[in-house]
Amino acid sequence: MRIITAALALILGAGGALAAELNCAQVRLITPYPPGGAADVASRLIAERLEPALKKPVIVENRAGATGNIGTIAVATAAPDGCTLLNNAAVIATFPASFAKLGYDPINDLVPVGGIGITPTLLVTATANPVNDLQGLITSAKNKPDGLNFSTAGYGLLQHLAVEEIASRSGSKFVHVAYKGGAQAVTDLIADRVELGSFAAGSVLSLVKEGKLKALAVVSDKRSELIPETRTTTEQGMAGLNAGVHFMLYAPAKTPKDIVAMLSSELKKIVGDPALKQRFINIGYDPTPTSSEEMIAVMRKTGDDWTPLIKRLNIKLD
Repeated sequence: MRIITAALALILGAGGALAAELNCAQVRLITPYPPGGAADVASRLIAERLEPALKKPVIVENRAGATGNIGTIAVATAAPDGCTLLNNAAVIATFPASFAKLGYDPINDLVPVGGIGITPTLLVTATANPVNDLQGLITSAKNKPDGLNFSTAGYGLLQHLAVEEIASRSGSKFVHVAYKGGAQAVTDLIADRVELGSFAAGSVLSLVKEGKLKALAVVSDKRSELIPETRTTTEQGMAGLNAGVHFMLYAPAKTPKDIVAMLSSELKKIVGDPALKQRFINIGYDPTPTSSEEMIAVMRKTGDDWTPLIKRLNIKLD
């Protein structure tokens, strides 16, 4: 009887493994951003390690444009067989509120496979600025009739929304100076032509370490390993404000659960590999080896947390 039971378990186990195999010659990992950026580098790092696990080529395909929506639509409408994957951020959960014509439903047309990493939002200022922390920043804003101006890499980004939320909670005024990309925004910040900057940590971290910018806070509940000496907004009296951009791997929503589970397991091994940790940190990611279920919760929370502010500010993207 034990022999029969053991044999049956082996058969069922083999069947489960077979069911989780991908029925394609190669896997496409679509990155909806240009080559060379942090998301692209992360995708190539994952593809490099996913190939031997899946025993088939994993091709990174850059399909940039429309704030990442062109590449995202390609995955949302792809065959749900696990052979077309997406590397994008949880912030897409807010897009139905900011895009009039999105072309996909982030919650219903995609399923998170697992986490890749968080790019923290960092509040920075010129080193000549006497402000050294969040409370000093708020006090300075309240003491100026016209408030403080702040720069970001673009209108409607989480970095923009984070400062708007700080203004709302503190009763202070911050005036957004939107730039098309981060380069000029950072240049003006270093020159003290703009009083505050809110950026993805990876884009300004080297300038902080070189003493060209001063870090005031990480907009998060938890400190970042990228800059562990910098206190969070929670530690500085503003709890529950998380503006880190959480990148994750997605598949089309109707992908079979066993395939999602298999991909999730392999991704978690890759992202959690201690040998790769520094490579993720080098591109500005705090790696997040997490399950599909955990990332589904992150998606929903991101939408719940930021959509009301987007609607209140009437932010419209195209």
